[in-house]
Amino acid sequence: MLHKFAALGVALVCLATPALADEADIKGSQDHPLVSRMPGTHIIGYHTSDYQEFMIATGPKAEGEDLPPVERFEGQSTVITYLADEKSLSALAIFRNFEKAFAQAGFEETFTCKSDAECGEKFVTQLYWYGDPQRQGQNPRLDAPNRHGDRHAYYYWSGTGKAESGDYVISLLVAQHSAMNFPAVVVLDISKPEALDDDQITINTEAMTGDMEKDGHVVLDGVFFDFDKATLTPDSEPALTVIADYLNANPERKFFVVGHTDIEGGLDYNRALSRERADAVINTLVKDYGVATAQMMAVGVGPVAPVTSNETETGRAENRRVELVAQD
Repeated sequence: MLHKFAALGVALVCLATPALADEADIKGSQDHPLVSRMPGTHIIGYHTSDYQEFMIATGPKAEGEDLPPVERFEGQSTVITYLADEKSLSALAIFRNFEKAFAQAGFEETFTCKSDAECGEKFVTQLYWYGDPQRQGQNPRLDAPNRHGDRHAYYYWSGTGKAESGDYVISLLVAQHSAMNFPAVVVLDISKPEALDDDQITINTEAMTGDMEKDGHVVLDGVFFDFDKATLTPDSEPALTVIADYLNANPERKFFVVGHTDIEGGLDYNRALSRERADAVINTLVKDYGVATAQMMAVGVGPVAPVTSNETETGRAENRRVELVAQD
């Protein structure tokens, strides 16, 4: 649950005054206005999105589980990965500075732990990598599979709070080789939960008919899936009703239902996910709306047919789609 606090009068900052990093930040990156960097670090990874799913751990990972217990949110999200300029700046020193700053700002801790002994075996591997595939594209320098076990010490913190600009959910991971042979890595997630403006896209039978006659295919706007799954959400019902009306009104025609993804993640994974989503649309139309199975064939092409660039979150969102394509 998101906890409410008195609004902060100033941006949340680490204890020391921020200074210019000895190393250059990657192009296009910047500190979040809510939280400054630890002096002596520079940005090596940066991703921001106007709207995506994000999650924080609320407890340790149990043996045999894919993920630790998590709380999921949706909204604005920024992920910044910092690297210490010097090996002598320890992960513990960085973590304690952030931890104290969070406490001084009135943010409420949800969960904190140190290394696998407290966090659970492969906590970081699962929470930050395999259990959250979107990070594999967003944080290429995270190297999460190596951030656990005896070779690395790490510290995790998650919490919630309120500033003048709104409610925030924060998670922090600080990791370093146990012998301090390499500089510490900091992964700071700052997210602002909010409801999606879901009235921007509409679909109707007349528009579908016109687009199909003109272009031979139509994007099925308003069809939504759970994050990284092939499970249709209840919000898809209005669009599915219109799609079913169109198909039932044209029983003599056959169509491909084609799933598409963005570029993030592996090719085989995305192809499989896009096919599973196409199958989910067909199965639902047949089971719940009486559409004939013979009218539709599922195809999954993954990221190989984008409609726009994958360089921005807006572009990636457009590329994640399901289309109805005429077979004749």
